[in-house]
Amino acid sequence: MRKISVPKLGIIAAALRLCGGDLYAADSGHPTEFEHIVNEAIRPVMEENNVAGMAVAVTVPGKRYFFNYGVASKESGRKVNEDTIFEIGSVSKTFTATLAYYAQARGVLSLSDNASKYWPSLAGSSLDKVSLLDLGTYAAGGLPLQFPDEVNDHEKMIAYYRSWRPTYPVGTHRLYSKPSIGLFGYLVARSMGEPFKNLMEGKLFPMLGLSHTYITVPEDQMGNYAYGYSKDEKPIRVASGVLDSETYGVKTTAADMIRFVEANIDGVRLDETLQRAITATHTGYFRVGARFRMGDVCLSNGS
Repeated sequence: MRKISVPKLGIIAAALRLCGGDLYAADSGHPTEFEHIVNEAIRPVMEENNVAGMAVAVTVPGKRYFFNYGVASKESGRKVNEDTIFEIGSVSKTFTATLAYYAQARGVLSLSDNASKYWPSLAGSSLDKVSLLDLGTYAAGGLPLQFPDEVNDHEKMIAYYRSWRPTYPVGTHRLYSKPSIGLFGYLVARSMGEPFKNLMEGKLFPMLGLSHTYITVPEDQMGNYAYGYSKDEKPIRVASGVLDSETYGVKTTAADMIRFVEANIDGVRLDETLQRAITATHTGYFRVGARFRMGDVCLSNGS
């Protein structure tokens, strides 16, 4: 029985990491036990990993709590708050999955469709008859973790996909792969007739009520955009790459991220089609052994 989920966020607390600092609780009426629990979980992680700043959001029925630590920039000393914009790395894939199921709920595509239906350049390649679902569940036959370094533009991406050869029969092995989920998102956008970035920033994020979530951080928000730090303490931000928007390109805040979590818990206030799409993202598609296993969620800065 085929069971594996398209990547989907399934947590009730969002912890958005930048890379120690003091706590600021946005809601002065929060229970003190929340502060204690969050402090006990977060402070050791920050100290052990030399994290400069972190924002944590917790949702309890009817109320949100924000816990903010450290700085968004060591150079400026700017404090982290619930409006600080963080790179969420591979958690971006959960938004890609949501867009895909929204397209399916609207009747624009079916996840059982072949990849080449939406990108004729794949016709005759090993990916020709691979389904969107196989790409979204990393089961297309062994696409690797990353693109090779030399695949750095659109034409080279086409050539890579056309020349790629599978290691396994489709649907038999699940290997976490940016070229797989990236192509999945790219084809979803093609089915909807707009660039992926435009669909996310112009449609999906607003429908979810996310007012400070971006693929490209606008100029007037750059002051809120947190830095990460390399091992030698140099400030860094995520590097651009082929299909980066689809795989690790989302930047957001704790305040927005907790809304996304809540939409996955109970999206009753959302557009009905979007509700159905979010519910569908919680579906599993593979069984591994005797136990059902959901897709892993990784919080990182995407570098």
